[in-house]
Amino acid sequence: MTPSRFDAVLALHRAGRFDEAEAGYRECLLAGEANAAFPLGVLLLQQARYAEAVEVLEPLAATAPDNADVAVNLSVALRHCKRIEEALLAATRACSLAPGQAPAWNARGLAALELGRIDEALAAFETGLRLAPGHLALELHRGHCLRRLGRAGEALPIFARVVQADPQLLEGWRGLAKVQSVLGQLQPALRSRQRALELAPHDREVVLEHAIALLWLGQVAEAAQRLAALAQGEAGDAQAWAWLGRARLKLGDQAGAREAFEQASAHDPADAEIAHTLASIRGELPEAVERDYIRHLFDDFADHFDHTLVQRLAYATPTKLAQFLRQHGADVADTVLDLGCGTGLMARELARPGRFIDGVDLSPRMLDFARAKGLYRDLHLAELIEFLDGTPARWELVVAADVFIYVADLQPVFAAVFERLAPGGCFAFSVECSARDGTEVLPTTGRFRHAPDRLARELATAGFFDVVREAVVLRFESGEPVAGELLLARRQPVA
Repeated sequence: MTPSRFDAVLALHRAGRFDEAEAGYRECLLAGEANAAFPLGVLLLQQARYAEAVEVLEPLAATAPDNADVAVNLSVALRHCKRIEEALLAATRACSLAPGQAPAWNARGLAALELGRIDEALAAFETGLRLAPGHLALELHRGHCLRRLGRAGEALPIFARVVQADPQLLEGWRGLAKVQSVLGQLQPALRSRQRALELAPHDREVVLEHAIALLWLGQVAEAAQRLAALAQGEAGDAQAWAWLGRARLKLGDQAGAREAFEQASAHDPADAEIAHTLASIRGELPEAVERDYIRHLFDDFADHFDHTLVQRLAYATPTKLAQFLRQHGADVADTVLDLGCGTGLMARELARPGRFIDGVDLSPRMLDFARAKGLYRDLHLAELIEFLDGTPARWELVVAADVFIYVADLQPVFAAVFERLAPGGCFAFSVECSARDGTEVLPTTGRFRHAPDRLARELATAGFFDVVREAVVLRFESGEPVAGELLLARRQPVA
């Protein structure tokens, strides 16, 4: 092959004649033209043939370890092949080789983002933006990082600038809709979803997101209709059926909801949230803490937990529980354990100089936000009963704000807390109130409601005494108050 032939192949590539260009590159390689390997790898990436791109670029990176462009493109291919750690290594090498190239920082940020290392990803994207101000891809990815860090207010103008600069950018509209939803801007979020739908009317994820936006805005019948069409189509999947089930629950169609969740479970029997909701519809209570369900639920909820509960649902349980403790002389502890600590809203109410607060939660993402508040001595990623049974530590106060709405059987929890409570210590928590003398689960929320009279008896059985209670409104949902109670129990001091 002569150089002119290689140039002709490059021209074919640039003209978008990919099949001819690929054949030409492969002929060049057979003829010993090693410089054809890199553009062939790029061509394969352009066609989303990621595994083939890795096959071409990986050996090239080994023979040309100082080539930043090869490292960047290899990182992209590896990331799409779910070899994320290797993708991050390749991108990091590219950044070292060419610290002034924005694409290297973009590749590094994307790999870090997929690994859940959000702060690292944000730093990479911001470095890239300093090199290439206004770069749309970097701006878009920076917006995603800020949203996942719970900084939706900062992400909003970024996504707005992105879609203004490129109104045809689908991922810009999807990102804008997400932050608008987080901030409670449901009508603007629906408009953004509509725009995304216009750009990609046959994309199943976009169709599903638009239907969910309708559901959140209260247009339940229309959402159900669209979800039914999506679920019952040839490519119906678990999430389409699950969201159809949620819409039918809102419409009061219990039988239809059960049918939808049974279909969802058949499509994905391992989905913990689907399994939980189906059991709720059937009236079945779990025998143990549903750790996979809780972890998945709150990992997804973490980035907008504080905003949604405090600003949209008038959530004030941590404040009320702290007041309840003070009213009953139970706020004198120097050591506190915050069960199901979430993002740290309870610690914010209890923190004071000289007090040590430890937290435990099942969700790594929630713990990230709790850690950022700087209020805890130690944070533990664990299921609460296993944590309590596995530690020798004791605390003078144990609290659980809106935790037991996700636990059906509280007797094992009470027994475990009693063992870890210092003599003379206090245990305080909140519950949603059941309409009967027992635990019930509402399919519309998936949360457990408990009978406070029964809980008081179970506390006594576990060894607690001096149980006091107070009726409260925990939050508002759909404009209606959620009735609950605060309970406080003590462990006898040493005689």
